[in-house]
Amino acid sequence: MLSLTSQIMEPQSPLAPVLLVAGVVMLGVLLTFGIRAKIARRNRDRPSPRELIEQVRATHEQANDAHAVESHLADTARRLSAQLDNKARRLEVLIRQADERITALSGGTNEAPSTRQGGARDETPSPAAPLLDPLTRSVYEHADTGLSALEIAQQLDEQVGKVELILALRVPTPQS
Repeated sequence: MLSLTSQIMEPQSPLAPVLLVAGVVMLGVLLTFGIRAKIARRNRDRPSPRELIEQVRATHEQANDAHAVESHLADTARRLSAQLDNKARRLEVLIRQADERITALSGGTNEAPSTRQGGARDETPSPAAPLLDPLTRSVYEHADTGLSALEIAQQLDEQVGKVELILALRVPTPQS
């Protein structure tokens, strides 16, 4: 080994350039392998092209599902809005009819618009009792016993809102 070092150290030695080139080539090979290893590690963390395509498809399907849900919700909102509008119109008609009945009752007349089929009117009651249809009478009777609107509706097999409306429109009768 000592002889090899002494030969390299000589300025005109043919072995020096060869060893220099060999060292540079070795250094280049080591750097190349190091860079390739880093690239390989980085590529392992990345999804394959097929996986990328599947991810894009899944995202697209989710977007389509979201659009379908949005469309369904919009349709439902339109239907509910139409139902609420219809119920509001019906309620306005009922309120107008109730106002007419209240006006007729408080104006001293005991006549109210008939709710019977065929247009027949109820018989005129005594002046102390206002003209009431059978449902209203039974609701008032049950309410006078202390039952709640829910209990009255269950007993009469009617809607709770209808019973509450009848009770809300109840006109107090003068005590004799």
